[in-house]
Amino acid sequence: MSLLAAVSITTALTAVQEPVTFTRDIAPILFEHCVACHREGGVGPFSLETYAGARERAGLMAAKTRARTMPPWLPDPGTEPFVGERRLPEEAIETLRRWADGGAPEGDPAALPPAPRFAAGWQLGEPDLVVTMSESYVVPESGRDVFRSFVVPVPTERDRFVRAMEFRPGNHEVVHHAVVLVDAARSARYLDALDPEPGWAGMQAGLAESPDGHFLGWTPGKTSLEVPEGLTWRLPRGSDLVLQLHLLPRPDATPVQVQVGFHFGEAPSRTSTRLRLGTKAMDIPAGEANYRIRDAYRLPVDVELVGLYPHAHYLGKEMRAWAKLEDGRRRPLLHIPDWDFNWQAEYRFARPVSLPAGARLLMEFGYDNSADNPQNPHDPPRRVLYGPESSDEMGDLWVQLVPKREEDLAALKLDFARKETAARLTGYRFKLDRNPEDEKALFSLAGMLAALGERDEAIRHLEKAVRVRPDFALALSDLGRLHFLNGDVERAVEFFDRAIAASPALPQAHHNLGTVRLAQRNAEGAEAHFRRALEEWPDFAEAHYGLGEALEARGESEDALRRYRRAASAKPDFALAHFRLGNLLARTDDSDTAVHHYEAAIAAAPEFVPAHFNRAAVLARQGKTDQAATALERLLQLEPDHREARDLLSRIDVRTPRRR
Repeated sequence: MSLLAAVSITTALTAVQEPVTFTRDIAPILFEHCVACHREGGVGPFSLETYAGARERAGLMAAKTRARTMPPWLPDPGTEPFVGERRLPEEAIETLRRWADGGAPEGDPAALPPAPRFAAGWQLGEPDLVVTMSESYVVPESGRDVFRSFVVPVPTERDRFVRAMEFRPGNHEVVHHAVVLVDAARSARYLDALDPEPGWAGMQAGLAESPDGHFLGWTPGKTSLEVPEGLTWRLPRGSDLVLQLHLLPRPDATPVQVQVGFHFGEAPSRTSTRLRLGTKAMDIPAGEANYRIRDAYRLPVDVELVGLYPHAHYLGKEMRAWAKLEDGRRRPLLHIPDWDFNWQAEYRFARPVSLPAGARLLMEFGYDNSADNPQNPHDPPRRVLYGPESSDEMGDLWVQLVPKREEDLAALKLDFARKETAARLTGYRFKLDRNPEDEKALFSLAGMLAALGERDEAIRHLEKAVRVRPDFALALSDLGRLHFLNGDVERAVEFFDRAIAASPALPQAHHNLGTVRLAQRNAEGAEAHFRRALEEWPDFAEAHYGLGEALEARGESEDALRRYRRAASAKPDFALAHFRLGNLLARTDDSDTAVHHYEAAIAAAPEFVPAHFNRAAVLARQGKTDQAATALERLLQLEPDHREARDLLSRIDVRTPRRR
């Protein structure tokens, strides 16, 4: 053996045997991967910024990283990387093990790298707007986890477009995770008013929803990110946020008062949407260790996948999502081998995943309802059905995507709506097969059937719901509404009266009864009920509209105008409100504004023939004959036998021949 070879072997052996130290080997790992959470003021329960803090937990770090429960990152490595992956390399895991086994020595203090610095305030700098819960909420000291929702008004005087949202939980030891929804109609304020404490129990959200296909939420350790380029989302003027919080009881818990910061940008150049794969037809037997659900959706247009948000509760074990191309090729998208409800998150692709029309999105989730599942909330295990509470179970995979051609968005939404409607119908019927007297499932199924035009079947389900629960005010109110649509006014009034007797403050029942009184030409009685509805729900768009109709019927045009404006403000796509505004403004010779509202009505309801005709008539009166004639021709495509439109068009052509 040459002398050079002997020296090389000796050097290598020395390097292998050299002890791992904190300053040289461990601090760089912790500073890069851990102290964003585990620092003073961070969301982690202890700090790893110093040698003393790390040495105390050397064995814990080695065990947690070897088990891959820390850093908290659930997906396996895949072909499609995600933004912000928190995954330790194998060599780093091995280094932490060797350090703990070797007694966790400090090493040369001079070798310690500079500690990372974190912004004292917001991660992305000072937000353009900060909103805060108006009241703090005191979490119980003990007991079951708390699921509670809160309304936070957003004081914006015009629509804004959000490029980033930051969530500050205030008390990160108590706030387990949060979902953030936008309530443009301010409908959830009514739910808040019914509960004497701040917020309300559960995850009801009124008409609040995730905006423009985005996922808004917070989990411990989540980094605030700007949305992908061109995908800002609209925050409508005067909206509310609905914060759905999962809260953990603590003996020394301080009150929770969440802050949300918004960073604004330009209007989006592209529009994303969300699709949900999964099923509500879940019935997991007690002791079942390998329960599976599956779902699939065939894409009707070319798309780019932006991100995924999987969701299950404590029984979830494994999750897979993939795409299957028409040529049979399989493209993996997500694999979570060991789901943990405590670390659910959104996963945004580092590069959008391009899929052609005809590709299928598929998902499969596995569940363990056995006694061997340490996360099982039931001891002993019991049968578990689909439901919103954490002791129930869910199986959803939300997919955020963007059609490659903007003009394909409507077709994509319509196609998926058909699938989602069928899935929801199946889910509610599945629940009723298991429990025919589930009044909530009866009510929800009736609502869907009514929307699909199956009014008699909806009435049958609602009648059963109120037999099960005679004081079910919402079901009574809906029964009245459906009987009214069927022309049975007497029965409708009977059910509205019963709804109000069961819940005197129910705004929907007062609104519905106001609608009946209006149809009976009792404007004064209608006004009283609409005003009562608005006392309980000040931003109830339909009640403002109904009150406007009642006031207009009494000749109070100015007050009616104000009410229609409130209705259109609370619900910008309220076609009838815009139509009535246009009519009143046209009478006051404010023709330009009238045309604007007719156009808003048509944008909300493209086949709204009266709005098309009235817009054309106002344009003709203004002398804008070419525009008026074009509007009439469009109307006649919708309704070829519209006599007034043909007459007006002929008069325009006779009086002012148009250029051809």
